[in-house]
Amino acid sequence: MSRDLTTAFKNVITSDYTRPFLLFQGVFDSATLRFWNGKGNLTYNSNVYTGAGHLLALSDIDESNKVEARGVNLKLSGIPSSLISVALNEDYQGRQITIDLGFFDNSGSIIVDPFRFFSGKADIMGIYDDGETATINLSAENDIIILQRINERRRTALDQKLELSTDTFFDGVASLQNKSIVWGPK
Repeated sequence: MSRDLTTAFKNVITSDYTRPFLLFQGVFDSATLRFWNGKGNLTYNSNVYTGAGHLLALSDIDESNKVEARGVNLKLSGIPSSLISVALNEDYQGRQITIDLGFFDNSGSIIVDPFRFFSGKADIMGIYDDGETATINLSAENDIIILQRINERRRTALDQKLELSTDTFFDGVASLQNKSIVWGPK
């Protein structure tokens, strides 16, 4: 699948030596959670990403040349139990999840802007807690999943009033269904 990669990004991924990293971001009501797969904190684009090191795992991300939604599974282990309350109390389904791929140079500076290679909605979360630390498994569906949903909306006066109660645009449509309209000369 073709990508809109910058020349600098292409140069990095085709070089003999690369130092890749992943940025994970989940937008929730109480906070936006940001992790990366290294140690310590990483600041990118004025946002601080908490290092999760080897505790952050990501499933394969499949793509095809067909228009179809493919999901991803994230696993974050070693989480302090105090942070589990966020996972337990948040309405997480349908929340925006993004994963970006970036690269460091030899000095540890970010070479090019990370590339967003997954954007989707949180779907199912599993939490496994042993009392001291916990593991969270989160599956997310690609944003393209919306194309597979059936639109249940109908363009009727009643349906339009669900969006804007004072709208009268469709009010006369029902009376036109059996109306005889003479067109052209008699």
